Amino acid sequence: MDVMEAIHSRGSVKAFRSGAVKRELLQKLIDAAIRAPNHKLTEPWGFYILTGESKRRFAEVRRADRAKRFADPDAPEVQKALESAYKGATNTPVIIAVTTHVADDPVTRDEDFAATCCAIQNILLAALSFGLGTYLRTGTLLNDPDLRDLLGAPEDHRIVGTIYLGYPEEKPKLRPRKPAAEKTHWLS
Repeated sequence: MDVMEAIHSRGSVKAFRSGAVKRELLQKLIDAAIRAPNHKLTEPWGFYILTGESKRRFAEVRRADRAKRFADPDAPEVQKALESAYKGATNTPVIIAVTTHVADDPVTRDEDFAATCCAIQNILLAALSFGLGTYLRTGTLLNDPDLRDLLGAPEDHRIVGTIYLGYPEEKPKLRPRKPAAEKTHWLS
């Protein structure tokens, strides 16, 4: 698959087939990630690959974080949503949490965040080229101290996102985007 085909066919996958993703393949994804553009080669990223028990613990942290959003987390309909969040994580073969170093200098901090986002995109596209599906998740969970503790992430790192990854149950449904021409400004 060429890169243009990957860019235009990649979409979020929410359901994965059971079965492990080989460690060697995961290493190839990280090898692709670290090729991201990175000003001054600060290499700010960190990758935490969760499987097995760490993934189950992640699912518990995610469920607890989601429960904080509800006035009555014990309500039956809320319990159903919380269980869905838990199962969504435990039924995903691999979860990759991605962090970035938070520099004291605000310019470097912004550059490092941007570079880490590029590294994430490299993972998403490389995964597609190997027949894997992905789902990038962000949100309140990224600031949860229990997630930081689970990862053992340094205090000077920010969690940028989590990538759910595995062999997809079905092809993703691509959501429409506005035409590029509506977002493009040609200057001369």
